[in-house]
Amino acid sequence: MNSEMQELIDRFRTGRVPMLQFMKSMIEIKERTGVPSIEPELGKAVVAGRARHTEGRDLMSILLGAYGFETVIVDRDSSIEDIIEICNDPDVSVLCMSIQTTYDIPDLHLANRLMVEDGISERIVYNAGGVAVSEEVAKDVGCDVYGSTAVDSVESIKTEVLRKRRIQYRYLK
Repeated sequence: MNSEMQELIDRFRTGRVPMLQFMKSMIEIKERTGVPSIEPELGKAVVAGRARHTEGRDLMSILLGAYGFETVIVDRDSSIEDIIEICNDPDVSVLCMSIQTTYDIPDLHLANRLMVEDGISERIVYNAGGVAVSEEVAKDVGCDVYGSTAVDSVESIKTEVLRKRRIQYRYLK
């Protein structure tokens, strides 16, 4: 991540830049300076929003990209089953779900259950965020990490992905 992006993230984190302005500015920086470097060891991050909620999904995609993840943005009308099918790609290391209402919490439970059933939950760092997600909700739906802000979430996600990858590497040796 370049220093201009880091400075903008710091300003966003402290509330000095509104979300939509932050997103627009990050896209402009990316276009002007080139794609932020992807760190292959982080894998792919799948980002999805439920119903018509796309701002949180897009914010997480921008942040994850800035922190070195290749991101896969899921269409807003995709089913949970379709989202988990995308996560079956062995390069996927993260699933971020963004919701606005408590109406969507059952989808978060379903995503976790399907990852467990497909045997992929151990390699995927699961995160949920949005207005309706508290730390208690995140824990209840099986999230691996929770952050009270998008930036906190992405930093926790990166730390957990690297931790899981180190454990998997040691196990394979």
